[in-house]
Amino acid sequence: MRILIFQTTRMGDMLQTTPLIRALRRRYPDAHIAVMVRPLGKVIAQCNSDIDEMFLYDEDRMFTNLRAHDSDRLLDAYKNADLIVQWMKDSKFDRVYNVTHSISSAMLLKLAGFPDIIGAYLSDDWIFVLKGEWTNYFFASVFDRKYNALNLCDITGRFEDDAEPALELVFDLRPEDEAFAAQFIAENKIDPGTMLVGIQLGASDEFKRWSVPHCAALARMLHERFGARILLFGVEEEAKLGDEFERHAPGLGIPLYGKTSIAQAAALLAKCRFLVTNDTGTMHVAAAVKCPVVLVSIGYVHFRETGPYGAGHVAIERRKTIIANSNIKESEVDDSTYVQPAHVMRAVDFLLHLNETGEPLDIPDDPEMDGVDLYWSEFAPDGCLEWYPAVRRELSETDFLRIAYRCLRLDPGDGETPGSTEWRSLNRLLGQYRLEGDTSLAEFQRKSQAEFAQLAGMAEQGEKFARDLLKALTGKRDIKKAKELVAQLKEVDEAVRIFGEIHPGCRPISAMARFERDNLELGPAEELAQKTIDIYAGCTRRAHGMARKCAVLLNSVPGTPLPKVP
Repeated sequence: MRILIFQTTRMGDMLQTTPLIRALRRRYPDAHIAVMVRPLGKVIAQCNSDIDEMFLYDEDRMFTNLRAHDSDRLLDAYKNADLIVQWMKDSKFDRVYNVTHSISSAMLLKLAGFPDIIGAYLSDDWIFVLKGEWTNYFFASVFDRKYNALNLCDITGRFEDDAEPALELVFDLRPEDEAFAAQFIAENKIDPGTMLVGIQLGASDEFKRWSVPHCAALARMLHERFGARILLFGVEEEAKLGDEFERHAPGLGIPLYGKTSIAQAAALLAKCRFLVTNDTGTMHVAAAVKCPVVLVSIGYVHFRETGPYGAGHVAIERRKTIIANSNIKESEVDDSTYVQPAHVMRAVDFLLHLNETGEPLDIPDDPEMDGVDLYWSEFAPDGCLEWYPAVRRELSETDFLRIAYRCLRLDPGDGETPGSTEWRSLNRLLGQYRLEGDTSLAEFQRKSQAEFAQLAGMAEQGEKFARDLLKALTGKRDIKKAKELVAQLKEVDEAVRIFGEIHPGCRPISAMARFERDNLELGPAEELAQKTIDIYAGCTRRAHGMARKCAVLLNSVPGTPLPKVP
């Protein structure tokens, strides 16, 4: 079997695809696995023994040439695209996993003519569509991130049905890079017993960057308490951040800007006790080489979705009123300075205790932690990464629905009582919240049950119209009736969409139905009608399922009245 992984986004995204690659290697041990990556992803592929072949995709050059308004450069772009398509054709892949999700990637795969694609692709009529239930879930979750409790690695890793999930990122350290790290430590006279700490000052977006003066203040604390030596990771363009750090913490940081390759930086990270970082590619490299991460989650970052993948990391952030998409900036508070060095020092203490004892440190909900949230990562009994609150607080309505959606996503069964795995996962998570005497949970459940019941009723109406449409299209075709039913279905579509906008807790389900409808490929009218039936049946099933999961969640809390499960 010949498999292609099409991953042409950033370095961190390539690392987050490695659990899928490992899952495929385990599922198909004799398969030939190739990857298409951008130049920055090259070393990630080279340091992965699960990969047999790599093809470099220089999208930046190609698109720059396309926009140049120059005939010679336009021809160069065409030749480059043709080279990519021809390589894919010649390679005769049996299956392609497109985890780039872009129109350009879908177009190239269309030109190559692959019959079996999981992810984004172009239909026979050249419409952008998504194939695979988890692909649709990923796209729908992007627009309602606050209800998504699954890491991107757990989502992408399930693009292959029934594959055993790989619970780690993959980056194989090479002897020459480990030798570089050892020599670097010797040249900088860093004693074996010295605490070596990495700090990443930069980020891909200034809205995701913690204040440099705060980083420097934290470094001074680490040096005073532990005698720590600080390695400043980053690309050459971030050297100016290192200069600012030096002004606030003179002599404490060893700058690495532009002085190491990615693989050499990985070897140095493997020597660090931990890394303090923004949401960056460096964070994922650290997680891959088992360097614990303290993520200062700034701006629109959603650490549950894109944070370090693996157990034993911590994330700290301002208590947020929203979890926005990456094109929305929450401006009422300056995140870059809100989280204080003392807060992050508490996170460091928590991380050190967790990784030394295997047990979380008990942090009371004291005034010092007002306004910030601290979490640690661990794989839950359900097999996916979970972020547990370190400070015990009440369960909010958003928490309540996010947990229920996670249960639905991982166990969509119709049972009124949770299976043992789900029960253990709920028990583990709910134990980290302050629930004694909290009567709001029953109100969350009553409200959500009513809303999901309304949504299910709309979906059932859509399913009925779709079944009537199928009847009108079979046997003695009644075109007039079919047109009337199509108009009625459009009204239901719009009603479901509006309901999701008015009731945010239902939006993930309405969005999933919308994405499934938008991804209907042209075909015989009867086939489209049957697929429409399936879409509305799925919407109904998910709405009823969420009502059940909310009830199960409430039933899992000791001391609360047991609701009636529909």
